[in-house]
Amino acid sequence: MPITKLTPENQPSLSDDRLAALRALLPEAVADGKLNWEALRDMLAGQLEDEASDAAGKPHDEHFGLFWPGKRAARREAASPAKAGLHPAPGEGVDEASTRNLYLEGDNLSVLKLLRKAYSGRVKMIYIDPPYNTGNDFVYKDNFADSSEAYLRRTQQTDAGGQRLVSNPKAGGRFHSNWLNMIYPRLLLARELLRDDGVIFISIDDNEVHHLRLVMDEIFGAENFVACIPWKGKGGGADNNYMMRSHEYIYLFSNSKDNFQIGEDVKLNESFPKFDPVQNRRYRCQLARKWGANSRREDRPNLYYAVKSFSGDLIYPKLPDGRDGCWRWSQKKMQDEIDIGNVEFNFENNCWVAYERIWEPLDGEVNTKKFSTWFDDIGSTANGTKEVQALFEEKVFDFPKPTSLLNRLIKISNAIDNDIILDFFSGSATTAHAVLAQNQADGGNRR
Repeated sequence: MPITKLTPENQPSLSDDRLAALRALLPEAVADGKLNWEALRDMLAGQLEDEASDAAGKPHDEHFGLFWPGKRAARREAASPAKAGLHPAPGEGVDEASTRNLYLEGDNLSVLKLLRKAYSGRVKMIYIDPPYNTGNDFVYKDNFADSSEAYLRRTQQTDAGGQRLVSNPKAGGRFHSNWLNMIYPRLLLARELLRDDGVIFISIDDNEVHHLRLVMDEIFGAENFVACIPWKGKGGGADNNYMMRSHEYIYLFSNSKDNFQIGEDVKLNESFPKFDPVQNRRYRCQLARKWGANSRREDRPNLYYAVKSFSGDLIYPKLPDGRDGCWRWSQKKMQDEIDIGNVEFNFENNCWVAYERIWEPLDGEVNTKKFSTWFDDIGSTANGTKEVQALFEEKVFDFPKPTSLLNRLIKISNAIDNDIILDFFSGSATTAHAVLAQNQADGGNRR
């Protein structure tokens, strides 16, 4: 594929795009290329947050949210233009003339800004494993400061010798603020890259998991939260003073929950003990009545109704203790399933019980189930270490994620042929490795 140079001069900033969108929607709020804040307030007067007054009678805004020193500057940094450019590196890639994959080296904040124009609204899945805020190990060192030295000096990201170094010791007064100021602008830009049906996964540990949730709620919307996935991803931990910490978390947010269709897991080793001679097909049964949480009549009164058995008897959903329950389907859906032969009635304990028939898959078909939010069956960082050692014959990274973890996340994201997957904290490149392996496994062409 052709590779072109990306420079700040040919990339509009996030603030430029937002101003253009406002001009298209509310042209009277923009004058001489600048936002007229008073006009905007007048037009949206009924939608502004309520104002309260302090003890002196001075009005101020109060609302729920996460605030920290530097948040405003971090938001402005996301909206500012990139301060560096991307240049092709001929000869350093593989199959450069035909590959549709890209590996970019640079400060990821600047790179995300440069990618906005070409990839805005095109990325299906993002996975990141950002540096965990455990203290002195929150360090960045790289060699990409040449074209933005002033910026790096201003933000105290370089030492006296020009070496880039960002340290965040717990003794620092802004321990959490420093981490949030790092992650916040990157997540603002990441949202711009996601498709409407796209998702983002973020690995995190206990130190910032609570703050990250509030940041994600703000940027992506609390309504687009999908899951917090605990992953039993570490061994050892015996050096902890209180308990062995063997888990971390993975946040999953969608860009728009209404548009996201989550992937499902394939059921394996299923048993189908029954046979229907009419359908000439094996099947198993599960209750047509709802069980577990919200299975009482008062929980879902619209799902309590009578159905006729094949003998003409009326059947109501009953819980094991005799109380009224509810069906799993609406009355129309239930009747449709009965009509096409997907429901059978068995006489048990002096009453009729309705069961759904789960058919054995035909050739080329699979039965699926929802993925669990508890990951304890896909290995740990020890597996990731072994994978890296198999490639390099030495330990190169600390605690790399295993490809089995990313393989599952790709399936959950429902990323399929030609979908774009992004990781802007690449590290050991587990994401890239997993994408290529998944393509090889199922013939896909994810990029």
